[in-house]
Amino acid sequence: MIRFLSALGLLALASSAFAKPIDSLLSGDNLWAQKPDEFSETAAKLGYEWTSNTRDSLRVAGKEITAYGLSAVESIARFKDGKLTEITVMLYARGDAGDLAKEKFDALVRTSAETLDKITHTKFTPRGKDPKNAVKADGLIWQTNQAHYLLEFSFTKEVKTRDIPFRAEFVRLEITPPDPDWGRVASVKSTSSTKFDGAAHVKRDTASGDVWLGDVPMVDQGQKGYCVVAATERVMRYYGISVDQQELAQAANSSAQGGTSSDAMLGVLKKLSTRLKVRVREVEKSDVKQILGLISDYNRAAKRADAAPLPEQGNMIDVGEVYQAMNVDVLREVRTKNKSDLTRFQRAVQSHIDEGTPLLWTVMLGKVPEPHIPQNAGGHMRLIIGYNAKTAEILFSDSWGAGHELKRMSAADAWTITTGATSVEPF
Repeated sequence: MIRFLSALGLLALASSAFAKPIDSLLSGDNLWAQKPDEFSETAAKLGYEWTSNTRDSLRVAGKEITAYGLSAVESIARFKDGKLTEITVMLYARGDAGDLAKEKFDALVRTSAETLDKITHTKFTPRGKDPKNAVKADGLIWQTNQAHYLLEFSFTKEVKTRDIPFRAEFVRLEITPPDPDWGRVASVKSTSSTKFDGAAHVKRDTASGDVWLGDVPMVDQGQKGYCVVAATERVMRYYGISVDQQELAQAANSSAQGGTSSDAMLGVLKKLSTRLKVRVREVEKSDVKQILGLISDYNRAAKRADAAPLPEQGNMIDVGEVYQAMNVDVLREVRTKNKSDLTRFQRAVQSHIDEGTPLLWTVMLGKVPEPHIPQNAGGHMRLIIGYNAKTAEILFSDSWGAGHELKRMSAADAWTITTGATSVEPF
């Protein structure tokens, strides 16, 4: 556990006089008995919005919100089978609030703990580091007759010999029903002891031909460049593994501005595969040899089409710049010229969806027209959650909240912008 400071004045995230408290949502004798519509009526007045049309989570962020007098950057209420199961209050997250000095981070943890001591009328129990957590965050626990409170906090430790500075990562409060088992929702564990039955999650519409996974949870990455960790969190929650994007961002060394390298995320998942109990496999990937081959094929096709060729590449290849310089019609021609590649991609998608497995899908945005995209052109990760063999379409979802749950694109366009696809399956 970190050393608490005595000077509360160091707390940078002090409550604003104009902040909107969400305390009314966090207590009450009938808190856990409320139905989603009943809870959302109150929550909507405080700025909460449904993250998807499945109405399994409400979220508020980017507003002046407080919980028990503590400033917060985000709060999420989650539902399962029509019941409220968890309320998370993110008191600090590096991706949302920027860097926080060690003294202020320590003060925030101390103030949060003291606040919870007062509202629960009990003293916390140190949980220590949970070995099942993706980043082994520290935790403090409070148990009352009304709720179970878990305050988790994590930071990257300073290593002077390796020139690694201290870096605050997150401080979050998770409130769950007053049952000992619910106190471990932040742990990386399955909510069910039975083997995951992927086929049971597959939905089919024989009239339209759509085949899709209709219950992949939505996670809104917000304004930060967390598409990779948000998409990964969604897959984990789909399997019943409660890991959030803040933990994954720490593990993958994500940047709010620069995002997360999909290769870094893949490496982290492989390292954590035993702890998370998942199997990770690359279905499609773009290595240096393949990129150079694509550039060569593109330049030959560009010459025939009287389009500008790509310049000679040096020792370092900026894949994003290469794609942005490509004419989309020429790129589509090159990517789809070999029909067997497109067919292989379609079959891989179909086989995974039929088994109930979504795919982490890395793409290059901006090459094919897509309406209502809240992100500039460039690398992006989304989820493939379905297909339509009749119309030769790929069904996908972006981690941008409501309105992005289920979208579609021709398989040819999807293959044109694909830079990688990865399956993550539980075992």
